[in-house]
Amino acid sequence: MNSQKNDSNHPEDSSQHSHEDQSCKHNPSKKCCKYENDHNNHSICGHDHHHDHANCGHDHHHDHANCGHDHHHDHANCGHDHHHDHANCGHDHHHDHANCGHDHANYKRHQFTTTEMDNFLSKNVEELIYFVNQQLENENFGKAVPILEIISNKLHADKNNLNAENKKHLVETQHHLALTYGIIGEHKNSIQLWKQVIANLENETDTNELLEAYYNAALSSEQAHLENDFVSYLNTGLSKAVQHNLNEWEATFEHELAVYYFEKQDLKTSEQKLMRSINIFEQTSNQESLVASYYYLAYLKEKLEQIEDAKKIYEKALNLSKKEEIREIVEHERSLIEERLANINNKLLKAKLTNF
Repeated sequence: MNSQKNDSNHPEDSSQHSHEDQSCKHNPSKKCCKYENDHNNHSICGHDHHHDHANCGHDHHHDHANCGHDHHHDHANCGHDHHHDHANCGHDHHHDHANCGHDHANYKRHQFTTTEMDNFLSKNVEELIYFVNQQLENENFGKAVPILEIISNKLHADKNNLNAENKKHLVETQHHLALTYGIIGEHKNSIQLWKQVIANLENETDTNELLEAYYNAALSSEQAHLENDFVSYLNTGLSKAVQHNLNEWEATFEHELAVYYFEKQDLKTSEQKLMRSINIFEQTSNQESLVASYYYLAYLKEKLEQIEDAKKIYEKALNLSKKEEIREIVEHERSLIEERLANINNKLLKAKLTNF
């Protein structure tokens, strides 16, 4: 959960509910992904271009923040960062090309020459993993995708004869490829892989990893304009979070559903879900997530013409957003809050002058 910003999440542009908007969406993530290799720990960078919760902008949940996706060891006590932790990172996973300063070529599928592809095909899995980690560390996501696909194809071709290490590589490759497809905008490809990742994780004991997969599947569905799938993944994730008493994830899914209903103009349902997410985030002192939820609640109050209530909530969100520990992370949200608050103050001043 953070991570990838489309200003489609902006409540003022409800035509598209997009985590790339980063307007006041949860941004569950900015963490590094890794292939855990017994011989080399190559770090795969995870500019997470959707979003984060536990220690970041979109990933505001679990102590699992610094552990990873290695299904062959004790996640609770390890210190490895095996993949991207959306819940505890701050990356926006749907990159805002319009407002970023990045080289956009890094976010488009790279077309290698025939000679280059033949060279990659001649290499073994370990060599390819080393190369793809270099690309991801440098955020060359467009170059990473074709190599990840080659790794996946090589492992699938010998699926019935894989040793334990390569079985782990296959699972991790699916996870990395699903993330990277989302980053470069190939959301339909991403969704298909998230389905496989979810199927694999349903048999594992790590519920946090499973909920992260549901969350990312929802984001990719949203970006692919598959509304029913988007809502379904969020609701399933919410149910599992409640079932396993994972409050931070529960609040995150509630927030995302609240934004969805907000944009559908179902303000009653949206308010109920926002109040639930705010209650949990306040209990867990998740300040970054609170800024986002307060923002939407205040905006909702505006729509209900409860201006004084809206003003108080905006002011509460603004004060929180100025705290040293989160002020840089929520800079975008703070600018939106200041804009809405200025509009309210102007309206109140005009009304006062008119009545005078």
